[in-house]
Amino acid sequence: MKILVFESEIYSYHQIRTIVEDYDAQNEVIGPFTSTEHAREYLTEHAADVDIIISETVLTDGDVFGVLDSMPHRVPVIFITSHKEHAFKAFSYLSLSYLLKPVDGEALTEALARAVRLHKAASMLTPTGGWTKNSDGVTRIAVKKLHGERIVHVSTIRYIVSEQKTTYVKLLDGNSYRIDKPLEQVESMLGGGFMRVNRKFILPLEQVAGTERIENGKLLLLLKGNNPPKVVVSRTRKVEVCKWLRSE
Repeated sequence: MKILVFESEIYSYHQIRTIVEDYDAQNEVIGPFTSTEHAREYLTEHAADVDIIISETVLTDGDVFGVLDSMPHRVPVIFITSHKEHAFKAFSYLSLSYLLKPVDGEALTEALARAVRLHKAASMLTPTGGWTKNSDGVTRIAVKKLHGERIVHVSTIRYIVSEQKTTYVKLLDGNSYRIDKPLEQVESMLGGGFMRVNRKFILPLEQVAGTERIENGKLLLLLKGNNPPKVVVSRTRKVEVCKWLRSE
């Protein structure tokens, strides 16, 4: 497993590294990241590869919470710190332990065991590329950014569209990202709350505001929000799409 250590005290870093490697010699310890700037630079290129983070709450140039907020997906975090006052804020992240210095080997080992179990459980629910799935279908998807990936929840999707043989997801916040999967594969992975209504578009049911009959027996789907795309359903698909719309 790849474990990042955010720690400005070199002695504490070496203690943590020894405990982590004693727990499992195959663990790859990356660090120390002594500043938030240093940590951000690394995560810009390698965030998708991170399995666990062990972190002080304050580094040489400020607290780490802004760095954790910039992660494209959530990973288990073990805090080891001299600052008691950050405990409440720390647990708003995927924090498994909030340990106070000096470093306690037994407590860190127990925290590592919990982090490893959580990571393995999440991996079992993840098909490929960060797509997290449960019994109702995919709940989170990985989208491409300029540097790395971002994980988004399906509830934030406005629509998914195929343009020039590339698949894009349009989010409710207005951002658009590329997906490294064809529309056919995306369709098969999403649950019943989504439907491929024509060759170009997959829509979430809750984003369809209404319908309008147009020429040649076709159906125009009216989406919520400003500047919606024109989504036309063919005459042959109309009955199936209407049945899906009534299933709400």
